[in-house]
Amino acid sequence: MSIAQAWGFIADDVAAVADRIFQHAAVGALDNGLRSRINGDVSSLRLSALQPYVESLEGDPVHASNYYFAADRVTGGSHTPVLVQLTPVSAPASRLFPNPIHTGRIQAGSKEILVSLIPFASCDHENIHIFAEEVNPVFLPRPQRTRPAIAAGNRHPEISLPAVFEAYRTILREMHVNMASTAQLSASREMTTDEALITRDGEDPTAAGHTRVSIRHLYHAGLWAAIRAGWREGYNAEADHFIISGKNPREIRGSVEAVKEAIRQAAGYTKFTTDTSRLFELEADLRHPQAWSDSVVAERFQQLFSDGEQRWILGEFSQPFRIDGASYDFAQEEIIRLAVKFGQSLRLNEELFDTIRAAKARLKCGRDFDFEPSLDEAETLTTAKELLFYMHWLKVRGRPAQLLPPNLGFKKRQAYPEKMESAAGGGIGLADYCHRKMWNELPSRAQEDFGGKALEELAARVSELAAVVRYFDATLSIHSGSGKQPAVLERIGKATDGRVNYKISGELQLQLFDVLSEQPAGSRWRQLYERMVERANQFATAGAFGAESELAAQFVNLGRGVYLGNTKHGRVDGNLFLVFWLGNVVGSRDVGSPDGDCRFFKEKLDELPDDLLQEVRRRNTRYVVWLAEHLQP
Repeated sequence: MSIAQAWGFIADDVAAVADRIFQHAAVGALDNGLRSRINGDVSSLRLSALQPYVESLEGDPVHASNYYFAADRVTGGSHTPVLVQLTPVSAPASRLFPNPIHTGRIQAGSKEILVSLIPFASCDHENIHIFAEEVNPVFLPRPQRTRPAIAAGNRHPEISLPAVFEAYRTILREMHVNMASTAQLSASREMTTDEALITRDGEDPTAAGHTRVSIRHLYHAGLWAAIRAGWREGYNAEADHFIISGKNPREIRGSVEAVKEAIRQAAGYTKFTTDTSRLFELEADLRHPQAWSDSVVAERFQQLFSDGEQRWILGEFSQPFRIDGASYDFAQEEIIRLAVKFGQSLRLNEELFDTIRAAKARLKCGRDFDFEPSLDEAETLTTAKELLFYMHWLKVRGRPAQLLPPNLGFKKRQAYPEKMESAAGGGIGLADYCHRKMWNELPSRAQEDFGGKALEELAARVSELAAVVRYFDATLSIHSGSGKQPAVLERIGKATDGRVNYKISGELQLQLFDVLSEQPAGSRWRQLYERMVERANQFATAGAFGAESELAAQFVNLGRGVYLGNTKHGRVDGNLFLVFWLGNVVGSRDVGSPDGDCRFFKEKLDELPDDLLQEVRRRNTRYVVWLAEHLQP
């Protein structure tokens, strides 16, 4: 049905909403209180062809008699997002949006109103951009600074973004804290540039952009969701994990240039997480199984740094640091080892910081940003001294970090062990959990210093790291937060006194998969889910997931099949291969579709019917609120 044909169905609904807006606007200034009263009035209407988002209501910045609100045009159960512009015929009309898809006249009470319907789906980037920058910049993201947050990764932004904004609204209302930090994905893992995404055929499930969400699109989808939710309280948009990789200097430099281009495309974001951990020289760490001797480390120190740099490093870190009653003193050998381990990474972070600053400077609005250099992907657990060394270096050299994520020993989408030994029905123990990891000190520390109480050891470690970060007026950032149990969340909340940035991503997507898997056998959506599982297993057979490919057959042999596990218990009873890797096939084609429709799985998931969509959003909202409840100190 064309929009001209549909107009006859929605005109009466638009007229009813417009009448309420102009009635209320005539007696009060447009603020959140007035919007709430209008929303209450509109909710009593029996609308069938229009779903208005009254909280988005804004006046035109020049023509005060013009109003805008976001809405869905509902036709045959299908929802088409639009922006509705209302202009009294007797008043001048704003030309901010020059290309409406339809214009018509309605009678709203005693007023004759010109109505313009403007494209306003998440892909209508230009119109979203105009609204956020020209109508009301309050919807633009802002730096987080010291505010706590639950950073919600959105692999399916049109599905989960409305849900997480609803969660933030509930958290603000019930807990009186703004924890909004959304539009968050890895810029060079889950996402990629638009240009790279066009060339991606989906046959490599680990290639950058496996969500089929581009850097630019996620940013605009975040604005779109904030506007429709009427979220004016501020939120952070994060371009997460700009990853530098490469096996040699040429490959590393190529990766750096690709990341710089991604940063330029992400200039509107307000938080930038860099990941230069692949440049860590781990052999300089005594915990490495083949750690270098003091003489080898000293020689490497001289190779990496000039005489002047060496003097600066040794002088800068020879002073004691006193933090929360603790004194941190660095011996010369320790300084040299830390400089060798982190030196190349730190230098690169300085370069990336400068790239971010230049990209932000070219914007008309908002040059401030949060800088978050990541240590969480390191192969060693992060110590307080390492955190102190890294943050002090960056601060003194004019590139301070506002957030910093250590490696706490968290695994993605998995619960953290509470016991020392594994037991049937009790989950994996800390000793087995650390197997094949460079975390040998963790089980022994928990046993010797905390009587085998793994969570008490974790809490003490988080508390010390949080104190170090606060010393630099920054916030501890927790990565790989999905799947952690209440006992872990509660200890983190207390150890940080609530000043924490807690990141999740995969769990919101897994809840979408849960809903699909729960549909009746043989149904369209259950079959789609099963074809995704089959595709993941096919990729695993071909070794697409590296060493973890072999886990696919192992979990099938364990009888886990297509089950993703109980979300309340960290999904430890599910198929952990699918828990970690199933999301990667979203960016692959549905080659097994019986009707020959081989589009990307992402495209099909975006067609989720309203009943399933609402159930996924309900679970997403509840999960984010649940996290906030347990993270309260």
